[in-house]
Amino acid sequence: MKRVLLMTAAFCLAFCLFANAAYACTLIYVGSAVSADGSVIFGRSEDYSNSQNKLFYVAEEGKHKAGELYNGCYGFSWTFTHDSYGYTAFSDDNGAGVDNVCPDCGQDHAHTPYEAAGTNSMGVTITATETINGMEAIEAADPYEDLGIEEAEIVTVILSEAASARQGVELLASIYDGAGANAGSGIIIADAQEAWYIENVSGHQYIALKLSDTLLMTQPNMVVIGLVDLDGENVICSEKLISTAQQAGSFVGDAELNQINYVASYCGGTQPNARMVNAQAYFADVCAVSCSAETDTAYVLSNVDANGGITDVYNGFEVTEKLSIEDVQNFYHISNIGYQRNLEGHIFQISGEGATETVEWVAMNDNALAVYVPYYPMLTTDVYECYKLSTPEAEFTTEAPEVGAYYPTTVNRRVDGQRVAVEGYMVIPENWKDSVYWTNDVVSNIVLYGGLDEATVNAVYEKVYALQADVNAAFFALDTADLSAEAATSWSAAQAKAVHEAMIAIANDLIG
Repeated sequence: MKRVLLMTAAFCLAFCLFANAAYACTLIYVGSAVSADGSVIFGRSEDYSNSQNKLFYVAEEGKHKAGELYNGCYGFSWTFTHDSYGYTAFSDDNGAGVDNVCPDCGQDHAHTPYEAAGTNSMGVTITATETINGMEAIEAADPYEDLGIEEAEIVTVILSEAASARQGVELLASIYDGAGANAGSGIIIADAQEAWYIENVSGHQYIALKLSDTLLMTQPNMVVIGLVDLDGENVICSEKLISTAQQAGSFVGDAELNQINYVASYCGGTQPNARMVNAQAYFADVCAVSCSAETDTAYVLSNVDANGGITDVYNGFEVTEKLSIEDVQNFYHISNIGYQRNLEGHIFQISGEGATETVEWVAMNDNALAVYVPYYPMLTTDVYECYKLSTPEAEFTTEAPEVGAYYPTTVNRRVDGQRVAVEGYMVIPENWKDSVYWTNDVVSNIVLYGGLDEATVNAVYEKVYALQADVNAAFFALDTADLSAEAATSWSAAQAKAVHEAMIAIANDLIG
């Protein structure tokens, strides 16, 4: 392999020594009444760090057997009630390439580290999770449970067990009620009938809202549930949601009416972060939503109307131009949303109950420089092999490598009990061309940090966007009538392979 310097300017890459939490993920939801094709569209970027391998695969039906005890990364355990449904999933890499050692908990044991999203054979789809936090007073009143369910296990349990979205919500709620939660999160669980959004920021208290067809929402690691009447049919919540906030001295709402302002009571209010500001500006551009002011809280969800009555879940985003799948793909090109710390991205489209009416669009690594490839998860029996490749980790060294693909970086290391910034180089695995993730990682780091001129950078983006347009055109042209599992699996794999080979060519051109 040629000696290649991918990055000419150092940047900071912090390694967490503890639980892997997706601290900068961004979620979007588009109801069927505000999408261009009438489908429900939702997705998420999973963010953690630059250069950390992510896998995409199919978990076969019966992978987990009835009565099997599953031990997660951090203490949570689950006994499966039936043989697990088959499902698609992403996970962190604990395969043969790293000697089966989990990058999250550092253990070598049979589990799936951080399955992030997927659809099961019953048509239940989940994206989990958006990491969120509440006030210290709330956590004191309802502490997280060390042995509670952690975001690393939620997808595994729900997709294995749930036959409907509502069943998935009720199952997760029962776990929160019992074992509790290890951390706070925001999650979407959906099927062809309904979509639910769940938030929790403490050990046992949670609230879930059934999302409406007219709703456009986004959630970039922020609590976005506001004033809610808990008597509404579109609400599932913990029994002590109000009393816990009262105990913490933070309750905002009307207990007699069974109404709570969740974000005010559990987080002390809300103010948009930079990703929310950028998202709102994007919405203003593509669907005429006026909500770009930094203090604008139009994104907050409620089911209470102006007269105090119960209504469908809504926020302040009034969509006047419907969003297409291309609009949602482009959402993940936004600054701070599509960037080098994306591990993967996924977008789901659900237009009905048929096996071809749920589509899972898959992107690896930097979403701004990755192509979303469509899969039919209820038909897919396997995925393109280069999504599944377990590889050695990227290695940090303080000495400049003689060969290979690498870039200068600064890593926070613990030295004599202190965190110290150490300058050095991150070396990409030698077989990066065999992996969709690592191929895209090489392209991303060259483009972002390689000192390229503006014309070259623009040309790379144009090539990637042209690839996406080609994939979209092939998807729209595909005749799905009587599409078999074999044909669906083969078609998606061929699309993924063509994109992968094109990205390798882009990387080779830049390296050359």
